[in-house]
Amino acid sequence: MSLTIDAMDRLDTVATCLEAIDDLLAPEKDLHAVNRDKFAVLMTFLISEQRAALDALSASVK
Repeated sequence: MSLTIDAMDRLDTVATCLEAIDDLLAPEKDLHAVNRDKFAVLMTFLISEQRAALDALSASVK
């Protein structure tokens, strides 16, 4: 059950990231209308993925 919940959480995070990217690519006339919460989720997700990739690379070099 935990794997299913984790997968659903990950899908939700990715969907939010895609919405943030959509907002950035096709913004309203007022760029301040970009949803900052979605943008924060996007940045957090990308940083987390980068950290996981760096950790994996570091582990493979040892």
